[in-house]
Amino acid sequence: MNVVRFDFGLKYQLNPQFRLEGTFPYDIKSQDANIPDIDGFEDPEERAAMLRNQDIHHRNATYRGVSDPDLLLGYTKHGILGQHDMLTTKIGTTIPFGKTEDDPWVLGDMGKEHLHLQFGTGTFNPIADMQYRFHVYSGLSANVSIRGKFPFYENSKTYRGSWDVTYTGGLNYRLNDWLTLQSSYLGLYQSYAYWAGEKDINTGLRFSMASLGASFATPYNVPLTVLFMLPIHQETLYDDDSDAFKLSALVSVTALYSF
Repeated sequence: MNVVRFDFGLKYQLNPQFRLEGTFPYDIKSQDANIPDIDGFEDPEERAAMLRNQDIHHRNATYRGVSDPDLLLGYTKHGILGQHDMLTTKIGTTIPFGKTEDDPWVLGDMGKEHLHLQFGTGTFNPIADMQYRFHVYSGLSANVSIRGKFPFYENSKTYRGSWDVTYTGGLNYRLNDWLTLQSSYLGLYQSYAYWAGEKDINTGLRFSMASLGASFATPYNVPLTVLFMLPIHQETLYDDDSDAFKLSALVSVTALYSF
């Protein structure tokens, strides 16, 4: 599975302390499904049955769509513990705009084609976010953050999404007016999701990664940030085999424009 995500974000400064933020994701998910050693089965009917069963559960396909956007109200305050520090808190919600699916476990038991991939949860999910940045020495600064998303009811298709908590810590070093180096650690805890009150064993995750990157000042007031992220540890909550994703290296590119 290869995933490409485009996040289109807008921020509107209401006053020096408050601002509105919206993020609108668009995902491209390319799935490649195969059965190892299928050529070792000589019976053509057996091979055809295996391929039909594969296509019920997983197919070679590319899925595209808008995922659930989120809307947040942010508050920023300077000088919390020092002259140059900054605390930003945000509260808001996701908006159920992305495409959802019917219960894949029920459809699978019925031998019907189904899809485990979804572009949304079908519910409004509260979000809370807190970020703290502070000056360390000369061009060196540090930051820590924690963010949580908390689905609390199921959608019309009996799905209730995972709640998750993401926490980060990082360092930024400003070399000059056009280049800043960045390093950070990210951790994620994701709970199970549920279909009709039953655990979705393909959900539930503990995950951590490290990232290295840089921010560049470019012409036309469009700063560019490039990050390379490498997984450190990944563990699913379900003990037995599941189809939960195991992430590999990630690349993130961010461009900002102020007007």
